[in-house]
Amino acid sequence: MRRHVLLTAWAFPPARTSGVHRAVGIANAFAAEGWEVTVLAAPERTFTDNAMVDRSLLAAVDEGVRVERVPFSAQAYDTDVAAWSPLRARHPELWNGLRLARERRVFPEPGFGLWRLELERAAERVHSARRVDLAIGTANPHVDFVPASHLKRGHGVPAIMDYRDAWNVDVFSGTDRASATPAERRWERELMAEADRIWFVNEPIRRWHAERHPESADRMRVVANGFDVTGGRTPAVPFRPPTDALTFGYVGTINFGQFPAEALFAGWELARERDPLIARSRLVLRGHLGRTGVANEDLQSLLDAAAAQGVSYEGPVAKADLADVYAQFDALVLALASGPGVTSGKVFEFAATGLPVVSVHDPASAATSILRSSPVWTPTVSLSAEDVAAALSEVGRRTLAQTPEDRAAAIAWGAQWERGKQLASAVADATALVDERKT
Repeated sequence: MRRHVLLTAWAFPPARTSGVHRAVGIANAFAAEGWEVTVLAAPERTFTDNAMVDRSLLAAVDEGVRVERVPFSAQAYDTDVAAWSPLRARHPELWNGLRLARERRVFPEPGFGLWRLELERAAERVHSARRVDLAIGTANPHVDFVPASHLKRGHGVPAIMDYRDAWNVDVFSGTDRASATPAERRWERELMAEADRIWFVNEPIRRWHAERHPESADRMRVVANGFDVTGGRTPAVPFRPPTDALTFGYVGTINFGQFPAEALFAGWELARERDPLIARSRLVLRGHLGRTGVANEDLQSLLDAAAAQGVSYEGPVAKADLADVYAQFDALVLALASGPGVTSGKVFEFAATGLPVVSVHDPASAATSILRSSPVWTPTVSLSAEDVAAALSEVGRRTLAQTPEDRAAAIAWGAQWERGKQLASAVADATALVDERKT
């Protein structure tokens, strides 16, 4: 009988949230190695009702993966006012306070804590119908860790915690999250103590947790993100000779306060003043504007002002269309939130294109360690307008100078970051862990 893995991922296709691609990658990686895969996820309606859907993502899921939709309700996602109770409709602050108090008793994660009860029931149903050999939770939300813990405690099922972010550590600074409660810290410590493996997306985040939880450090490892092969296509862009008016591109979620819009636009404007090549060029931004897809007033103001400088926002991109969108660009701008623990999945995707890439983020970012050996990467010394402008001009010159051979070499270098390759050793280790427990 095939090994059976239970993966808990609040968001799973057709949801389009940031953690979806890693969850799909994990599910597919185990399916590719012959595992039976069951996923516990929130109902599709959670995402369709909140305009958080990309149906092209469904094609990326291995046909053998089975998804169990677990009932979910939360203040931020229950947007149908007609379905609210009279108490919530008439006294929303009182209702929210009562719900938050109940959540804290069940699991200390505002908005998600009550899901623990439904998840535990679902994990029991799945395990009763077909024994689970391995349970994984990919977070956040961190309540995703609960089913694996539940099955470990009740049935001895090996458990893996997969952190694509951090819970009680601030990934932008590496310091403790100021708002973390004693209950959150206690839950994290206890979950880590019982987990058989703890995965992190980069070394800084792993190191910070190892320092805080030395008793669990020997079970921590880095399982990095990667780029996805969608519809048989990678993001690789075939070479075409550039013109003397370049198109710089950015693809990714644009969150005000994290996306370095002010630094990027100031550097772009200065580069246009000083460099005729950049003055003839344009910068195209693609992706969702925050969680809802609608820019807040501050972000919209920045986008409107930048439009006069050849910057255009041209909407979100379906996963299935990514390769075609990248092919429209001559160079890429990797604009990321700054912080030593930040490694966006876009880092790997940009690397796979073979296009010249300029980084607009703190040089101390974990993204730097990924791109440092790239043959087409231009770093930004700092986020000052002067340094961003200089980096943009440099990548412009490198773009004009790139040859077909250079592009091929860059694509070959980027191929190492394919998500399946990144996950292979972790899946092999998990398989050995399960097999060892069975003997």
